[in-house]
Amino acid sequence: YKSPPFRFFLFFGIMQQKMNNKSSSSSTQDGLKNWQQKCGSNAMPRWQDIDPSEIKPLLPNVVVIHVSHDPLDFIERITGDVILSHSSLNSMGKNWRDYEGRGPDSKIWKSMEEVVHNKKASFQSIPYVGPQKYFKGIDTVTCPISDDGITVNRVIVFVDYILRNDLLLEKE
Repeated sequence: YKSPPFRFFLFFGIMQQKMNNKSSSSSTQDGLKNWQQKCGSNAMPRWQDIDPSEIKPLLPNVVVIHVSHDPLDFIERITGDVILSHSSLNSMGKNWRDYEGRGPDSKIWKSMEEVVHNKKASFQSIPYVGPQKYFKGIDTVTCPISDDGITVNRVIVFVDYILRNDLLLEKE
């Protein structure tokens, strides 16, 4: 694999489009539903509340990012197979602060930072730029996770790829 996610987010101005908690894709909707169930009466679930066996069909479309504080940084730790196969770069294990296209001035950083500060799930719809010509965009929902109920120490992102229609493909 050439690897991980969000490769698509970075290199092109992430056309971030908040969708008021609405998305037409199933991985994002199912991921959000599971995350909400795991929240229970809390604002965010704990990492130990997340049971991979309960979201097994979604795992190929999941990214888990660890959040470091002081200074803020993001480190991609788990990336699903579908995301790996549709990506052109591998950023797993790299600090985003020092990774070109993902640092504090990038739109992907600002999107993650917003989730960390607001402690709420956030939908984004962005154009796809990667090695596959069959996709026109990506829908994501980024969900915060907190082991102490206060500080976001991970985010889990559910990703769906939106196929291009045949007319667009015929032109290429």
